Amino acid sequence: MENISKNLHPRNKFNKSYNIEQLVKNTPSLRSYVIQVDHDHLSIDFTHPEAVFHLNKALLKSTYGIKGWRVLPNSLVPTVPGRLNYIHYLADLLGGKSGRSVQILDIGTGSSIIYPILGVKEYGWLFTGSETHVPSLVNGNAILKDNPELAKSIRLRQQNDPTNILKDIILPNEYYDAIMCNPPFFKSREDHESQVSRKNKNLRISQDANSNYQGLATELWTEGGEQKFITQLIYESLTFKDQIGYCTALVSNKDNIRPLRAVIEYHKAKDVQVINMSQGNKINRILAWKWVDKK
Repeated sequence: MENISKNLHPRNKFNKSYNIEQLVKNTPSLRSYVIQVDHDHLSIDFTHPEAVFHLNKALLKSTYGIKGWRVLPNSLVPTVPGRLNYIHYLADLLGGKSGRSVQILDIGTGSSIIYPILGVKEYGWLFTGSETHVPSLVNGNAILKDNPELAKSIRLRQQNDPTNILKDIILPNEYYDAIMCNPPFFKSREDHESQVSRKNKNLRISQDANSNYQGLATELWTEGGEQKFITQLIYESLTFKDQIGYCTALVSNKDNIRPLRAVIEYHKAKDVQVINMSQGNKINRILAWKWVDKK
């Protein structure tokens, strides 16, 4: 059994220890990364970045029956317990509503389409996932092809103009109960590389070694970083205010909360909330706002 950090959302299935023997049985490729800590304790060797992918693939298959899950080479590998946290807190924001009457828009869904997968499996929501990166869309559609039950509830749309976030994604007469977004954090390639270098140095990892901090450019950085991206999302959501319930975004840097909240409050949102969520020592925040009450 593998102990994991608690303090996940109370409904998070992964608050319990991993049954590594069962995970390996369902996903044999994980076996190469299993280590014996003592005579009755197995763990995962995370010195191999590939172990993160195989563990999360095993969690998805064992817990939700997801077949053929994969991500593009060199892209971010989402951790299922942490991503599931966002889904559960979003459900709380929506009053626990479930079923196909709930429509969610996932901005920058990525090649893993992880949020739609978890939202469908946990709550039966319908998802639209937007993405600017065509290969990620191709990969996401391949996952849907391997999992026809997901394909009934998830549709993917390409954002052809990367300077826009919601325009041409939210179509006339559509309504979304919520928008969710995990925006790029870094301001530039150089910003990303310098921060990875500092982390590697602190962890005493060789600069030439493989790193868990890898990811595609579209996943990692955007001009102005997460603050500028979320600011744009705030203004675009105001344009579509009658077609959106709650708009939400993950905020990694706590110093960005105050200026972002100030923009929302200045434009007189009906509701604005900051939801803290944690996984082990890592703390993330969901910034949530709503412009109008649903008629």
